[in-house]
Amino acid sequence: MRRAGRGDVVAIGRMADAAHWAAYPGLLEPATIAALLRRDFSPGSLRRRVLEGRLILAEETGRLLGFVDAFVEADHIRLATLAADSEAGDTAVGSHLLEAVRALAPGLPVSADVVLGCLPLEAYLEAQGFVPGETLETTLFGQQIVERRWWLALA
Repeated sequence: MRRAGRGDVVAIGRMADAAHWAAYPGLLEPATIAALLRRDFSPGSLRRRVLEGRLILAEETGRLLGFVDAFVEADHIRLATLAADSEAGDTAVGSHLLEAVRALAPGLPVSADVVLGCLPLEAYLEAQGFVPGETLETTLFGQQIVERRWWLALA
């Protein structure tokens, strides 16, 4: 585990692209997925988050196994993105990344907003101890969506 650096931007962008296209077909329109990727995972956006220290990587022998984008808010840690390489055992990688997220502020709970119906991610969060919370109706690049906020209580 380590903080991302500027040299990691391309690999993170590739992993984010693959993860989003795998997770959201049928839930988000292709144009919405593309706009989301442009906004959140363009080189400029990634470089900004690298400088903010928000991106944590899991790697082995120089190969990116997964990454997490998380930041501390006033009363909890917000998990913005969690992506892992399925060939690397994404459950184990994700667990290690979540440990790194909790270490950001050990006294705070963790939240993650997930598009309702993204069953693999919802099942993963539940397996990691998250519990479903409130639903949030929002618009994402013109598309109406419903998200569920998941909560991971203090250890």
